[in-house]
Amino acid sequence: MNFTTSRCRADIMTKDRRYLNILLKHSQLHINAQTHFILSSIIIFFSPVFIFSCCTPQDCPGNSHGESQDILEIKLTDKAILLEQGYEYTADIFVFNNDRLQRLDSYQRVKCRSGKIPFAASQNGKKIIAAIVNPQSDSYGWSHINSLQALEQETADLRKETHDKILLSGLCTAEAGKDSGCEIALTPLSAEIQIESIRCDFSGKPYQGAKIEEVKAYLINVNTSARIFQKNGFTPETLCNQGGFIENDVKQFEDSGIITNEIKGSVGSQTVYPDIVFRCYPNECEEESAGSPFTRLVIEGKINGNTCFYPIDINRGQPSGKGIGRNCRYIYNITIKSSGSSDPDTAVTPADVDITCGIVPWDESDNDEIIF
Repeated sequence: MNFTTSRCRADIMTKDRRYLNILLKHSQLHINAQTHFILSSIIIFFSPVFIFSCCTPQDCPGNSHGESQDILEIKLTDKAILLEQGYEYTADIFVFNNDRLQRLDSYQRVKCRSGKIPFAASQNGKKIIAAIVNPQSDSYGWSHINSLQALEQETADLRKETHDKILLSGLCTAEAGKDSGCEIALTPLSAEIQIESIRCDFSGKPYQGAKIEEVKAYLINVNTSARIFQKNGFTPETLCNQGGFIENDVKQFEDSGIITNEIKGSVGSQTVYPDIVFRCYPNECEEESAGSPFTRLVIEGKINGNTCFYPIDINRGQPSGKGIGRNCRYIYNITIKSSGSSDPDTAVTPADVDITCGIVPWDESDNDEIIF
């Protein structure tokens, strides 16, 4: 197999000169003895990980840990259509040995357009391949990763996500040298909370016919830290907007629209479709406590000049409501029936608000409605 480096930038990290010699052999690099000594002195400080930016097998030399190597075609699929056609993304691809120790075989950072198929190089044998799309650290942030167990402990920060760059991850298995490729089904770590519609019904109230002015929506008690490859059992690790809207917390987000937005105009008896979509990390704590409060969607506005809050527990209050899960979309249609509460952290009752909540996994089209 002839590897070239004409279209691929490589940052090389290894422990000893043996890896450098193998890289020189496969990459057909020509350097003098002085350069060889300098590189050997520098790279001994790093773990044996290779970082590449490429999208074709010719561009991707891979991890030259031994003579027996193979190139795996990595198909990244996203049923939630978050990687739309033409979307440019960065993916970190880790290859681990599929044995008891699950040690790191190779690591590559690829930059591709949606529809392009990246490739990963590894030694032959049974492998576990992990992919992280839209990673939140630079490639050197992974220098301490030497096994799958170490990668599974890595966390993500919601404050670094944006509507355009949602972190996704996935795992698959393959046998390098035998399989030509593998498919990794990517899922977002976050959940989506969507306000599909909102209206008021103040029939029989002293303020019948009133409208809610200066309306905004936001999330409180938001879990901003979670393990990237965790599937369930999430409890809050780091909270923002704990107990209410905290401006300093919101300022820490690269995209504040992930957790707060305004509803233009006023809200009255006519249904408003605000097109608001929030994202947050899962929160599946079974009981609410000071350290593990439920995540809530809050509607805030003014009725006749008085500020009112309508806090809604997200996916709670019914037998199947276990809180916010990974890779789920919660769609809310809200009818407000009272003047609400003066406290943004006390959930409203059915007497205050009629809520239709559709819970839809991002990779399914069925909509199971729960009314409470």
